[in-house]
Amino acid sequence: MIAKSIQGDSLQAVKNALQASITAKFRPTLAFVFLTDVEEIDPITKLLNEEEITIFGASTSEKFTEKGMEPDGIVVLLLDINTDYFKIVIKDYKDASVYESACQVGEFAATTFNHPAFIISDADLRMPGEHIIKGLLDKAGAHVNIIGGRAGEFVNFEGIVFTNHHKSSSGFITLILDEDKIDVKGIAVSGWKPIGTEKKITKSEGAWIYTIDNEPAMDVLKKFMGNEFITSQTTEAIVPLNNLFPLQIQRESGIPMMRPALLWNKDDQSVMMGGPVIEGSMFRFSLPPDLDIIDTVIESSRSIKENELPDADAMVIFSCVGRLASLGPMLPLELDGLAATWNKPMAGFFSLGEFGKLDDSRPEFHGTTVSWVVLKEK
Repeated sequence: MIAKSIQGDSLQAVKNALQASITAKFRPTLAFVFLTDVEEIDPITKLLNEEEITIFGASTSEKFTEKGMEPDGIVVLLLDINTDYFKIVIKDYKDASVYESACQVGEFAATTFNHPAFIISDADLRMPGEHIIKGLLDKAGAHVNIIGGRAGEFVNFEGIVFTNHHKSSSGFITLILDEDKIDVKGIAVSGWKPIGTEKKITKSEGAWIYTIDNEPAMDVLKKFMGNEFITSQTTEAIVPLNNLFPLQIQRESGIPMMRPALLWNKDDQSVMMGGPVIEGSMFRFSLPPDLDIIDTVIESSRSIKENELPDADAMVIFSCVGRLASLGPMLPLELDGLAATWNKPMAGFFSLGEFGKLDDSRPEFHGTTVSWVVLKEK
């Protein structure tokens, strides 16, 4: 498999780069397309349809390739993968529940390939990412690879996923790969270091935490974080929060589940996290980010390169938008370090949540992590 990444600040720039990329020896069949301006979805799909290139697309706040970040334009990762080795499926939640939609995709994958793997992106912050994972695992098998990121921008938490002839603001897109033909390796990693003693979530429902150690959740968070993580002085009841300091929900495996705080309900002092939190869970706070976080992420790729997959053809990265705010000017070091491990074409975007395995356990839905995947044709 050959891969090439292209990017541009306009549709015309991407068109020129695409035409320059296509040669007698390189006819791409699949494109990862990440963009900011949703008005460009129809023109870019028209362009790629004319070249008969299948699309895995998502809108986002910001995106990047191995060449650097592209704040406002479009990035595309082109692959000349055999069309027998992959399928693209897009599902709207208006047609079925999140879980039922994922079950349908998982069942289709299991009947199409003996060993399917999934790269996914969903749109609609209200819908639980865990239900996508559960549906895929229930139908495709408990040990399949699932890696991806949630589409959308960080102001209104709205996004769109799209393929050649369909787009959805409340649904998910899936690239199903045949692992008998394509190696799929990746992991979700955070790097945040814990601090303080464990605390207990004594009342929660879904993603909302109401009490911690039987005290109002926001009161406890303020004691540790101060007022710096309150990003708005709005008089509205629901207030956005700064997710620089995710909660580290403890797990039996030892690697914590990261849950950033997103919203504060001033009426009852509850806090909405970037994913469901089980009542009774124990957690620790996180230290401010530093270079150790970046080293941990880069080491995750080096470890897989050394122990599982010495070479790759392409890389896709889904990095939490919270890392963009937290790491600031250090963030390019993280992206460059991941890309340099494999030294192959790469594309990615800043997501509103990530899908992947933290270790050898089942895939899960995370926040403030980097979920990355490399592909290698066998």
